[in-house]
Amino acid sequence: MRGRQALLALPVLIAIALSASVLAEPSLRQWVGTPPSIPPAAVLSQGELIIADPAGDQYRYWRPDWNWPITTDLDLLEARVYSDGQNLYVRYKFQTLKSKYSPYVMLVMDFTPDFDFDGFSEWLPDWSDTKLPWKWDAIVGVNLGKNEKQPFVFYRSWTPKFVGTLAVDQDNAVIEAAVPLAELPDFPRSGRVKMVIVVFANDYGGIWDPGKKEAYDPMVGIYVNEETFYACNVYDIAGQAPTWTEVYGGWSTGVQEVPVYYTVSTSNGVFTSLVDYGRKVSFARSLARRTIIYPPLPGQLRNWAGNPPPSAPGYAVVAGEAIIADPAGDQYRYWRPDWNRPITTDLDVLEVRLYSDGQYLYVRVKFSTLQSEYSPYVMIPIDFTPDDPGDGFDKWLPDLSDTNLPWKWDAVIGINFGKSGQQPFVFYRSWDPTFTGQLAIDKSQGVIEAKIPLSSLSGFPANGRIKYTVIIFANDFGGIWDPGNKGAVDPSTGNTISENQDYASDVYDIAGQAPTWTEVYGGWSTEHDVTVNTAFIAQLSNGYFTDIIPV
Repeated sequence: MRGRQALLALPVLIAIALSASVLAEPSLRQWVGTPPSIPPAAVLSQGELIIADPAGDQYRYWRPDWNWPITTDLDLLEARVYSDGQNLYVRYKFQTLKSKYSPYVMLVMDFTPDFDFDGFSEWLPDWSDTKLPWKWDAIVGVNLGKNEKQPFVFYRSWTPKFVGTLAVDQDNAVIEAAVPLAELPDFPRSGRVKMVIVVFANDYGGIWDPGKKEAYDPMVGIYVNEETFYACNVYDIAGQAPTWTEVYGGWSTGVQEVPVYYTVSTSNGVFTSLVDYGRKVSFARSLARRTIIYPPLPGQLRNWAGNPPPSAPGYAVVAGEAIIADPAGDQYRYWRPDWNRPITTDLDVLEVRLYSDGQYLYVRVKFSTLQSEYSPYVMIPIDFTPDDPGDGFDKWLPDLSDTNLPWKWDAVIGINFGKSGQQPFVFYRSWDPTFTGQLAIDKSQGVIEAKIPLSSLSGFPANGRIKYTVIIFANDFGGIWDPGNKGAVDPSTGNTISENQDYASDVYDIAGQAPTWTEVYGGWSTEHDVTVNTAFIAQLSNGYFTDIIPV
């Protein structure tokens, strides 16, 4: 009986061994080249082109409810390409390979690298929404959702041809492929080849489009869609770090061009040297702003830790945050009852915080209410040389504000969802705004936040002082709502005001001034005071706020 059990057990053991070999298929060749020690980098070693790519630099868009795609399966760590004159071999190692169906990898090649546009197309196939600054001749594709048994070749065509051999080792997160050079007729056996390796997410054999799938971006905390600027289809690019900072945009907007490339020389069909590993962009790409534009976050941009002043108006620096408290209900109330705008409680600022970490300036503005994010227009004029009030750009504030200061500003930070619902903006010694940075909003708390790169505020002192004030206007289709021009009603008197009346102020509230409605008034054509006198001087040390005093 025991002998019969042993005989029965033998086929079972053989079956288990065979099934294990399916999970870890043997390598298509012995890879012997020495990789670069620090990514991103590319080398040619033992005839192998080896590109090392940093871990964790891939895009992270996914659908949590579908658990797809598995973005660590799309994080390419190393790519190898080898030619023996008969076959072209590739080896891709990922951070993980939980599903062999996750990645769609394209090895894109140009057989005439000295002539960027002597090729088939600069656009990549399969509705990739992605292009190159040069035209490709052939693409070797690996996508087990398209074909589990073979890689495929786009050879000067939008139609793939399935040829060659695949090998998958999920335990080591490796996929290999071999394609006969006969399927690449013009492959330069003695010449040069330009290449780039791009990783997409598989979608039933095609390319997964995060914008169309309304994927979630965990790095930002929002759901993307086809209209957002950064809904990129590319997940990783071998040799570019970090990938997620550069390639973005949908079909109709943004920048979806892959800049990195590697060029090798060949002799008798074998790679002999790495000629070039660099970046190239098209003229159109060179003109594009390389900035990812985020829609406003549903939350906050940083953890605000400082305790506010105990009474308003008040001011303090706590935990590096320059905090100004303003009394509730001290805003102007001019409005059009028949239009129900502006919503003046949305213009009643209660608290403003600034924080600098030496790289970014963070702003947090809290209102009595925020029934509509389109209500307020926040301006923060800043003077980088407070000891010299005349050293700056201008005393008048931009956007036909009818409002001036007793000192000249160098920059004005603006927040106005009517002007841009995606970014704050900076008037830097100019009447024209530059849109930069990021917004966040929490309507339930009446809070808007902004994050502005200090690189857009040249002259902002890391060690020194700034003078600033925070002024709230009402938004008017991206500009400033002028109560005098709009025939607004003053509810305190019941009168309809006009441009010529002495109290037709465009300003609705000023942080740290109480009550605002007693001080700022007058229209453009009047001789009455339209000057904002309230201001603060903040001290910075090593890029951080350390003190604040009123002027």
